[in-house]
Amino acid sequence: MMQVVKVLETECHLPMRSEQGTMAMTHMASALMRSRRGEEIEPLDNELLAELAQSSHWQAVVQLHQVLLKEFALEVNPCEEGYLLANLYGLWMSANEEV
Repeated sequence: MMQVVKVLETECHLPMRSEQGTMAMTHMASALMRSRRGEEIEPLDNELLAELAQSSHWQAVVQLHQVLLKEFALEVNPCEEGYLLANLYGLWMSANEEV
């Protein structure tokens, strides 16, 4: 997880030491743990995910998400993907609001 924080903070210049950054990392750690254990959750609402995907930033968020997941030697449960993307999107947008 520390490598993920480093990438997000130093390479992407995202506000990891913010409430949004803490929430994104907490949720990512929980999602990875559930995936390791084989636990499943309900997926994120498709309408919400479709709304987020309308953003001009969405492709960058998806690409970053894929890069971050390569740090881990496990396959994340597909039900977790929407939540991870939504949290990363929120972090991305919070960085853009500060500019």
